[in-house]
Amino acid sequence: MNNVKTSETLISTPSEIAKEICATAINNRNVTESERKLAPSIVEELKSHQLFKMALPKDLGGWEGNPVETLKVYETMASAETSVAWIVWNNHLACTFGRFLNSESLHEIYKNPNDVYANSTRPEGVAKIVDGGYMVSGRWSLVSGCELADWFVLRCLVTGGDLPTQLGPGAKLKLMYVPKDKIKVIDTWNVGGLRGTGSHDIEIEETFVKDSYAVDFETHVENDSAYNRLPIGAINSSGCAAMALGLLKGAIDELTTMCLERVTPGKNPDLRDRLTVQMAVAKAKTILAAHRTQLHNAVNVIWEESLKENSFTDVQLADVWAASYEAATAARNMVSEIFAVAGTSSLYSKFRIERIHRDIYAVLQHGIIQPHWMNQAGMAYVGLKPTAAMFRI
Repeated sequence: MNNVKTSETLISTPSEIAKEICATAINNRNVTESERKLAPSIVEELKSHQLFKMALPKDLGGWEGNPVETLKVYETMASAETSVAWIVWNNHLACTFGRFLNSESLHEIYKNPNDVYANSTRPEGVAKIVDGGYMVSGRWSLVSGCELADWFVLRCLVTGGDLPTQLGPGAKLKLMYVPKDKIKVIDTWNVGGLRGTGSHDIEIEETFVKDSYAVDFETHVENDSAYNRLPIGAINSSGCAAMALGLLKGAIDELTTMCLERVTPGKNPDLRDRLTVQMAVAKAKTILAAHRTQLHNAVNVIWEESLKENSFTDVQLADVWAASYEAATAARNMVSEIFAVAGTSSLYSKFRIERIHRDIYAVLQHGIIQPHWMNQAGMAYVGLKPTAAMFRI
């Protein structure tokens, strides 16, 4: 992550960079929404500041520091324009998978500072074993940022020999790295929330992927850094939660602005005079601060253990999963309350609350932030072994 020189200060952290470029995201909200993909100007800023590269080693533009910084990035971006945060978050996961590549392949795929990445962990493709690699075909749904991406990381069912030809017991899954020229984008993203993410379907037909561009979660990690030791699932969940908190902050800011701008001398009550509004603002600010602190603390514990090269306990992982789910659901509930107390203004697209309400419900549809993760966390807390595969990965 390169330092960025401004007129007054030297910015050296991703979260400070995110604050600097929020204005571009805000100014291009309508373009992002109407075009159903990030506006070109914000994409260029994200590229130039390498926010698409945070999960990579430093020599490839990555951060490699405390992952709490990435949570601050997602929250800041989501408070301005959620689709921007979502694509940055998705790139983080796509770059995280790079830890499983050998050094040569890692640098081949991630060397271009202007490249953007997309991924799908849904095993919706098939990779048939052939000489030197795999022949990949399939159609993947919900591939966020697919129109922007230069490389795709796509999960496939591996077939050939005695391997099962369907998902289930004994099935072998791998992540395949595929360049954009092999991808067909199918326009399917006609939705209410997160419109700007461009999460269309994509299709591949009979595309060769060499052995070194196919990895799985058991592949040896050559670069044994503290960042590469972080658990993929729990960190990804915390990022989703951070976006929900950013949406809550955006709703608080918008409601507060509406209150301050709608002061009518001699007329009572104004919006800010309503007890329900006053209570909602106070409650929302408390919920935001409490859940942010809990989430950051849980992730920081994982980071400290990773720095020491310690194994993570199930309880430590459960703390991240539980904090993530609770933060996200509390944020959604509070945004809904703000939507209600703002009255009919919430229905108009000129007020951000309308869009925030749509977006937070879309964010919480993601599988990484669903109730069953609380069950998994609870298992750890009562001395049982969590059974979900992604709990520890």
